Formats: sequence, C-alpha cells, structure tokens
Amino acid sequence: ATGRPYPLEFLVDGALRQLTLPGPVSVSGADMYPAGALAGLGIVQVPRYRVEHELTRGELEVLLPALAPPALPVYVLYPQSRQLSPRVRVFVDFLKEAFAGFG
Repeated sequence: ATGRPYPLEFLVDGALRQLTLPGPVSVSGADMYPAGALAGLGIVQVPRYRVEHELTRGELEVLLPALAPPALPVYVLYPQSRQLSPRVRVFVDFLKEAFAGFG
C-alpha cells in the first residue's frame, strides 16, 4: 500500500466525480476491502460480485445507490493468430453479450 487513500468514484449526470474520504486503514490488496467493511472500519467501493453474499445476508448495505461508480473495463486476452479459433470466437461473443448491459 502507498498509504495514500484512493478516491471513491461516482458518475453524476454522466460526469466522473471523485471523493477522497479520511480512513483509519490502508490495505495492500483489494481483497481486504470487504473484510474491512465487515469489521466496521469504513466505507468501501468494490465490484458488487465481491460482496453479493454479504449484501444478501444483510451484513453489508449499499450506500448512495443513486450514485453508481463507473463501469470497469473487461478485457479478453488470447494469442494473436490470423484466424481466431471458433471456440475463442464463441467465448468472446458470449462475453460481449453477457456484459453488454453493464456500460
């Protein structure tokens, strides 16, 4: 960890806004954010899939639901070749469709 806080990011009327809050904890990996929130150490901004179970069980709650964070990019890496294998093409198309509604 650098010791510097990362700002929370929100889309407000289509514009990116950043908000840096003071916090008592600095972590060295994103895996620690949910644990810190569960321990009551502060507010975290993580992908929903990382805390879906905790949200469902009521252990965590969504704050500011109207202020969504910007969508995270998704990349697919595969070896470059002249012709993409049919299996890879089907998988890439599946991912495009699966993530189409997320920004």
